[in-house]
Amino acid sequence: MFSQIELQGPTNESNSETEQLVFFLHGWGSDGNDLIQISHHWKKEIHKTTFIAPNGPDLCPQNPSGRQWFDILTENNMKMYQELQNSFTLLDKYIDNQLSRYSLGKKDFFLVGFSQGTMLSLYASLRRACKGVIGYSGAFLEGDLPDRVIKNDILLIHGQLDAVVPVDRMKKAEKKLVNFSKKLEIKVYEKLEHSINEEGLILGCDFIKKRF
Repeated sequence: MFSQIELQGPTNESNSETEQLVFFLHGWGSDGNDLIQISHHWKKEIHKTTFIAPNGPDLCPQNPSGRQWFDILTENNMKMYQELQNSFTLLDKYIDNQLSRYSLGKKDFFLVGFSQGTMLSLYASLRRACKGVIGYSGAFLEGDLPDRVIKNDILLIHGQLDAVVPVDRMKKAEKKLVNFSKKLEIKVYEKLEHSINEEGLILGCDFIKKRF
């Protein structure tokens, strides 16, 4: 049953030939329509790029109109990590299908996550090569590492006042990922809560532009 699930979500197509993809991975209880809004800002600066925002595979019990990548409220860590692995399997297949659709190479994409979507993005970053990973307001969920760890460029952006995913979670991610990345960049905004500010959007946009 799980293997028959296919991800889907909104797309913001490039105005010209697509030479790279940006995948937005939303937070818990949201869906692809949330982060795809970022593409309307970035599209003015990042050309020949198609933006894609798949919805998480499961309905969110606490917000039936939203989706989730895994059950973040469970006290069963094994269950949560298994669901994270399952979502990566679906995402991995989805990325391949989209790259094939646009006749692109295996690495011609970025991952941009928010909160729970960052957790999935960082999990994915150790398992397949890409142009870069941006994680807003997220954390690194520790578990079994792949036999061969892939190293990508990673940018982590967080708010000092984040009460949902405390900034200490990002700092723990930094300590772990410094050995599991090609280049790791960190930015903390002192007056930011669990959100993305304009400065963070500009920083993320520049991160992608430098690697196009």
